[in-house]
Amino acid sequence: MLEFAGRQRELQALANFLQSTNAGLLILYGRRRIGKTRLLTHFLAQRPETPAFYWVATTHNEAYQLRDFSQAILRHDPRLAGPPTADFTFAGWEQALHHLGDIVALNPQPQPVVLDEFTYLLRNEPAISSIFQKAWDQRLSQIPQLKLILTGSLLGMMAREVFSYQAPLYGRAIAHMRLRPLPYAAVQEMFPERPADERVAIYGVTGGVPAYLELFTRTPSFVTALRDHCLLPGSMMLSDPAVILYEQLSQPQTYETVLSAIASGFHQWSDIAKMAGLPETALGRYLNVLQELEFIERREPVLSPLRSKSGRYFVRDHFLRFYYRFIVPQLGAIERGYQAAAASKIDAELRPFLGEHVFEELCREWVWAAALSGELDFTPEIVGSYWRTYRGKGVQLDVVAAAPRQKRLLIGEAKWGRGPLERHLLVDLQQRSQRMPQVAAGWQTQYVLFARAGFSDALQQEAQQSGARLISLAQLEQTLRR
Repeated sequence: MLEFAGRQRELQALANFLQSTNAGLLILYGRRRIGKTRLLTHFLAQRPETPAFYWVATTHNEAYQLRDFSQAILRHDPRLAGPPTADFTFAGWEQALHHLGDIVALNPQPQPVVLDEFTYLLRNEPAISSIFQKAWDQRLSQIPQLKLILTGSLLGMMAREVFSYQAPLYGRAIAHMRLRPLPYAAVQEMFPERPADERVAIYGVTGGVPAYLELFTRTPSFVTALRDHCLLPGSMMLSDPAVILYEQLSQPQTYETVLSAIASGFHQWSDIAKMAGLPETALGRYLNVLQELEFIERREPVLSPLRSKSGRYFVRDHFLRFYYRFIVPQLGAIERGYQAAAASKIDAELRPFLGEHVFEELCREWVWAAALSGELDFTPEIVGSYWRTYRGKGVQLDVVAAAPRQKRLLIGEAKWGRGPLERHLLVDLQQRSQRMPQVAAGWQTQYVLFARAGFSDALQQEAQQSGARLISLAQLEQTLRR
């Protein structure tokens, strides 16, 4: 099993929640495979002396789930001498919850009560949120040691039934925790013996999703892991995208088509609509839902007006971006048993993808981390990239950080090539940046080059003379690890 890594902030938030003096409700949510259950079981395992109740909802019907919940409650009741009869069930959810509250009230210690995959319960019985709200208001919130944790993977349902103003449980939770993929620093922790560029590849493929990262721990070879585990028929990496979309959305086929278009390199509204076979007027609804689910994001050039016509859409979820860009075109070959050929083709075509997407994003993450650790001489307010057409010429700047009130900029270029960078790249970056109005207006600008494979002597000399910074992959990893 994959060693538990990362999540220090989440573990601390759970510890603070457990130590609160009043009854509390915490909502923990996130997409499938993100590690919600693993986080909670690890948290509880660190506290073996803490009495805890843990129950997982399933996709069974309501009668089955109520009986299963009832059985779990009685097994948790220290007042009973033996296990419940196999057919025992409470008359309803409210009675079950009140009995569970009575058990918690017997012990003065803070007690976590975890109802995992609560959204499966909501899907089978939408009225359950009203029942929980009534039980919480009348009884459970009066038990100081009760720390109720509800988790869910169906993000749209959580939004409707828990977070929306009209939802019965609205306002009851003292904390909402959205669990996101592990950061790159956790990948460094899990794969310390791998070459740095391979860690970037693993991160780009898995997106930091713990269940997918585990597949790469089974073999020391990246390509072998792709062939024997990721691309094997029945693998979670092949089946999950459809399951995720079908669970969350009412028209998954159209959303899949939109995701595929963006992952294939079509980032502008009109191009996405054309590739998805949709009228431009109909595209907005699909883009909005995908943004709410954090599958995609809209990016604007740094310092451009909000909602400008220059905005572009990108797949935010690393794994889905990899899946639709590389796996979908290979599905036919994979299903016919050509995993080795598919893995080799993906490996051969992965380098520009890693450079354009994953490495650039890590370089932007470096800016925030460097500012936090005091490696920059100003604190940026905005970090992103920049693009525009200037006098008929297009300009693209990979990394741009800005502090508008101080009129300070950091402008960087990320290169994922196999050879050391040469001097002309810095000169070119400095010249291209003049097409950005703030640079032309005299804002103080720091230039940075990021490289996978180092820098030539001539470039190092030029950088020293001009005050530019050169950040190797090893230096980038060191800063992100902090």
